[in-house]
Amino acid sequence: MTSNDTPVAAETPTGTPTGTAADAPADAPVDAPATTAVAVARPGRRRGFFAGGRYIPYVMILPAVVVLIGVMAYPLYSLFDLSFQNVNRYAQLVNPGLAQYIGLDGYTKVLGDGQFWNVVLRSVYFTAELVVLSMVLGMLFALLLNRVSKWAKVTVITVLMFVWAIPAIVTGTVFRWIFASKGGIVDYVAYLFGGSESVKSYDWFQDPVIGLYVVSAVVIIWGALPFLVIGLNAALTQVPPELMEAARLDGASTLQTFRHVVIPVIKPFLVITAALSFIWDFQVFAQIFALRNSAPEPGYWNIGIYLYEKGIVSSHYSSSSVISVAMILLMLAVLVFYIRQMVKIGAQD
Repeated sequence: MTSNDTPVAAETPTGTPTGTAADAPADAPVDAPATTAVAVARPGRRRGFFAGGRYIPYVMILPAVVVLIGVMAYPLYSLFDLSFQNVNRYAQLVNPGLAQYIGLDGYTKVLGDGQFWNVVLRSVYFTAELVVLSMVLGMLFALLLNRVSKWAKVTVITVLMFVWAIPAIVTGTVFRWIFASKGGIVDYVAYLFGGSESVKSYDWFQDPVIGLYVVSAVVIIWGALPFLVIGLNAALTQVPPELMEAARLDGASTLQTFRHVVIPVIKPFLVITAALSFIWDFQVFAQIFALRNSAPEPGYWNIGIYLYEKGIVSSHYSSSSVISVAMILLMLAVLVFYIRQMVKIGAQD
């Protein structure tokens, strides 16, 4: 205390005045202890391109983007450039001096062709059938794998991997023998189970509707199931057992538990597999090509076969380029839908 009884603030060892109770604000609680205001030094923020790690993912994905652009840029440019020319004969392709730019005339010709739209609709219907059936069957087999013993699960997965490793052209050739009208296994088995003598020589490929939507669908789904079954089975392992048990305790049935518990958890993977299946199945080629012994009839033409017939068989290179551009735009529409769904799922999480 000084001679005039004025209190003097004491200093802490750091040189910071502690103050007194009289220095406290008027509205402060009476029992609030006086605290020491200690300046805390904040660590300096990182500066530069990698500050906070925000740009590290972009840097890591950059090599893949560069390679993808390097591989795809020139072919895509050539494809679009060719679609505006009149190169519909081999002589025009090998001698660029004969080619001429015709603007949108090539697009008008292709988009005005009724056969093109028939092929597009057939491809959409066929793809929808393949995606729905393969997803449903894949889910059923994946659920079945969760109920079998460990050794049986390993055996099934091994067989599925073997099926997946077989080239599509080989699978199509084998199934052509299986469904053959002379000596085919399917016809013979049908005969053994009570079929008439005519069943032994039934031609599955005579009607393109049966040949495409039944036989071809079986072959393509056969090749798609390994990926779907293994992937869906892995997704099902991510469903918390606690949620399943809670649903059962609340009285939910098996179907209700699957609908309201399992589906929401594995929804991201379902969206991914459905989008990928649509892209793969829409442009399928090898299986149908092998089933029809390298010469598919017009009734079997999907967008992939139609593109081959126009571009390779008929040498209509500009017309096939227009078809390819239309195919790419349709795939981009599917990708936009897929990306939007993934963004919505991410926002919900």
